[in-house]
Amino acid sequence: MSSPLPPADHPNPSLAVFVAQAPTAPGVYLFKDGTGRVLYVGKAVNLKNRLSSYLKDRQKQDPKTSLMLRKATTVEVLLTAGEREALILERNLIKTHRPRFNVVLRDDKNFLCLRLDLEEDFPALRFVRRFSQDGALYFGPYASAGLARQTLKVMKQVFGLRTCKERRLAPRSRPCLEYQVGRCLGPCAGLVSQETYRQAVQDAVQFLRGRGRGLLKALKSQMVEAAARLDYEKAAILRDRQQAIRRTLERQDMASPTFKDQDVLGLATAEDKAVVLVIMVRGGLVTGSREYYFPTPPAGGDLLGAFLKQYYNESRPLPDEIFLPVELADRRLLAEILSDQKGKAVHLVVGRGKSGDCTRLLSLAQDNADTALKRRLTGATPVEALKDLQTRLRLAHPPKRLECLDISTLQGAQAVGALVTFTDGRPDKSGYRRFRIRQVIGQDDYAMLREVVQRHYSKAGQVLPDLLVVDGGKGQLQVVWQTLAEMGLNSLPVAALAKARNLDGKPVPDRLFLPGRKNPKFLPAASPGLLLLQRLRDEAHRFAIGYHRRRAREELLASELSQLPGIGPARLRTLFKHYGCLEELNIASLNDLAGLPGFTRSAAQAVKDWLARRREARSKGE
Repeated sequence: MSSPLPPADHPNPSLAVFVAQAPTAPGVYLFKDGTGRVLYVGKAVNLKNRLSSYLKDRQKQDPKTSLMLRKATTVEVLLTAGEREALILERNLIKTHRPRFNVVLRDDKNFLCLRLDLEEDFPALRFVRRFSQDGALYFGPYASAGLARQTLKVMKQVFGLRTCKERRLAPRSRPCLEYQVGRCLGPCAGLVSQETYRQAVQDAVQFLRGRGRGLLKALKSQMVEAAARLDYEKAAILRDRQQAIRRTLERQDMASPTFKDQDVLGLATAEDKAVVLVIMVRGGLVTGSREYYFPTPPAGGDLLGAFLKQYYNESRPLPDEIFLPVELADRRLLAEILSDQKGKAVHLVVGRGKSGDCTRLLSLAQDNADTALKRRLTGATPVEALKDLQTRLRLAHPPKRLECLDISTLQGAQAVGALVTFTDGRPDKSGYRRFRIRQVIGQDDYAMLREVVQRHYSKAGQVLPDLLVVDGGKGQLQVVWQTLAEMGLNSLPVAALAKARNLDGKPVPDRLFLPGRKNPKFLPAASPGLLLLQRLRDEAHRFAIGYHRRRAREELLASELSQLPGIGPARLRTLFKHYGCLEELNIASLNDLAGLPGFTRSAAQAVKDWLARRREARSKGE
């Protein structure tokens, strides 16, 4: 059901008639512009009352809602069986359409998790960025890749779990290098029994769940028993394992003695801007935090509720508890949906009136959110940041034009390069470029960087930046600098910005590598120049990984859609253009497909039938 919307300054009689006829049932409504693009998705217990509210007190509406109403030309409603179904449909439609006036999180990447599949004969511990309900154990997420990798390093040193990719191990006559350096028990060469390996897995799970101190007691008991049996070799292994765990625990701060997985949210608002900060506590230990900045509030004003609906998608593992700084209108309903999604209870706890760990953690999240927002609001001007870079890097003049290169690939597959441009300290989209890697086969980031530099800077009349930044370290800098020198561009200032990391348990901040300088250059953490370079680097990474994911989705979708019977190349290209993945295609209605250019209702029905057969075959395990 749809109808024209009124202009922003006076009511439209056609909309008034539509609202008068609108159902009083629960459902979802979609505001659309003249091209049919979805601008905003909302839900309502009573659609008629909710839509009527948009016609009242127009002067009191927030600026974003007013702008949305000025751009909207039609509204469509979808009825649901109840409020719960409306909330689920709202989340799915926001994910599908990514409306401009909703809160849509644009993470440059998913958080790292550690995955342990107990169905394997010798379970391996691996990094993943996507969570799925596949029966495996997931630990995390870790907001810091350095912390995640440090955790994996400890797991290999202490417990000897394998990290190789094979699900089923092929017998080897000689163990791999990981075994020889003492970081794997060597199941591939038959050097450990399945029973002994399973015990190491159980100990590792206990450690990852935050029960390291209880594990120490159990290991001490096992060591004493081994020594009593005169099995001194095993006793020595258990002793070394205790020492490694004890050293690790000394570097970790216990946030909660409950050992629960918790997310703690802080919300700071000022000058019509906001920051939502999430502190992640896993197994009682803080694994990191992430801040989300909103320069304009969403239409409707319920920022925290809108944030939660999009933040906890299917690819993110859910905690046991979510601590909230304020009450939400849909809190109980959202808790039910998240519990169904997790397969066990998820509690949304409001901090007001609470005591103990809840209040302490919420206070910590709030302090960090306030600090993050203050930093955003009081940051240096672009001119000051450019002058700061000129001084610290000893440039001839402020770098008015900045460019940054990044490579994104997954073990050499769908490899892409990206270049972003900042002019006068601000993103300049006209200077953004994407590169599909053509000349390099396999995983060779250096060769990919060389290809991108040669292709981009060899163009006649190419505008050169005042400073070229590459995402990486000394190796990436050397490749780019040498390639430019071979092209006669050795006077172009170049720097590499390496990400912060943990080295032997000690944090190392972001650092710059410069040509002719042996050691990295550390800029003050709050210096305007470094903050600008970090924004530039992060934008290049976002742009590169977005293109890489699009390529991966396109190749997967093309492979799947090639099996469609009776659909020719032209219609395949149309599906390819309008739907980024099979999940989006699955939820498309018959009318949506029939309305595509070049499609008929029978062709749309053929697509829906094929999707139904595919889902049925997958459910049967075919």
